[in-house]
Amino acid sequence: MFVFVTGCATQSDQVGRMAFTSYTRGDYAGAAKMLEPLAVKTDENFVLNNVRLGSAALAEYNLDRAESAFLAAYEVLNSVGVNDGGRTLGAVLVDEKLRIWRGEPFERAMANFYLGLIYYMRGDYGNARGAFENSLFKLRDYGEGKDADDKYREIESNFALGYLMLGKSWQRLGDDAKAKQNFDRAVSLRGYLASVAELERNRRSNVLLVVDFGYGPRKVTDFDGAIVGFAPTPADGGPIPPPMVFVDGRRLDVSSFDGPPVDTLALAADRRWQSIDTIRTVKSAVGTGLIGVGAYETMRSNNRNNQAAGLAMIGAGLLLKATSQADIRQWEMLPRTTFVLPIELPPGRHDVTVQFPVPGLSQTWQGIEAPAKGEATYFIRMQRYQTQPRQWPPAPPETAPPPVAAK
Repeated sequence: MFVFVTGCATQSDQVGRMAFTSYTRGDYAGAAKMLEPLAVKTDENFVLNNVRLGSAALAEYNLDRAESAFLAAYEVLNSVGVNDGGRTLGAVLVDEKLRIWRGEPFERAMANFYLGLIYYMRGDYGNARGAFENSLFKLRDYGEGKDADDKYREIESNFALGYLMLGKSWQRLGDDAKAKQNFDRAVSLRGYLASVAELERNRRSNVLLVVDFGYGPRKVTDFDGAIVGFAPTPADGGPIPPPMVFVDGRRLDVSSFDGPPVDTLALAADRRWQSIDTIRTVKSAVGTGLIGVGAYETMRSNNRNNQAAGLAMIGAGLLLKATSQADIRQWEMLPRTTFVLPIELPPGRHDVTVQFPVPGLSQTWQGIEAPAKGEATYFIRMQRYQTQPRQWPPAPPETAPPPVAAK
């Protein structure tokens, strides 16, 4: 029997699960309120609770709080400051001897992506570029055979979402050559991104919709708590449906650039996007099998050689299990995908609806502003049955400024 897990049964994790429930219901302020006391604790969950808080604060449009949370996580994960090389207090105080949650590689890439997105929304394209570049760290391509878990070669990232937003950042910084280089890389990874990665389309865009859809993978364990994989698989999750965009009640044709730049279910299924610790924990399930076979062989046979072989299998199984300590903590708020939709609208205020062919999955923002120059970026977190229109600019917190257009 397999079990879906969301973390250790601690008080901290119970609060985290409650916050996640509030998040799925669209109560982002409530989720953030529960997570804030956890996010300041410099314990082994410091990074995890900050990315959770960042997710809730970003969806609430509390950009100051979201930036602070993702930056705290970013600095622990990357051990470097963004603006001036200085580290936040939390990053300094976290004890490196703790088993700090650093997430799977795909979770780390998304943490860097969201920090970059916040800077991009504010028109701070220099820092956005730096964060998106950090989402494109080299991956470990593991081999096969004896002790292959510890043998790998470094390969370039296939995180097309990061390349796409890095290209947009370079274009806003005035470097079309580097923009095209990153757009081309995104297209080489996902051919259907050719239209969304066009230089001219992104130059004309004055409204960028960044849309989080669905939920990411969950770690699956067996009866003794060992990780045996991630679920659902991309096949079980089904194809990602395309978004529909309506502006002032009229449907906008985005069919040529509505492909998903990332599928976190697919990333989780790819060993290159799994940590070495996760790969090793799979050995626990193998160890359980060896113990069972060894015990059966020892008990059924009177032959000393067979009994010795059985005892050897039990010993090998115990050794495998002893070296397989699963870290089942995970970032539950990750989406399955994040759409990037650069559109061109007449300057002024508009009502914009994003809708999916899924019952109850529609969201409307009333009065969003399309600037005459530059590009305003709007983040939309899709949740089912959250169909009440939202007003722009959002209601409190007052710290959430409107998107900043490029000069």
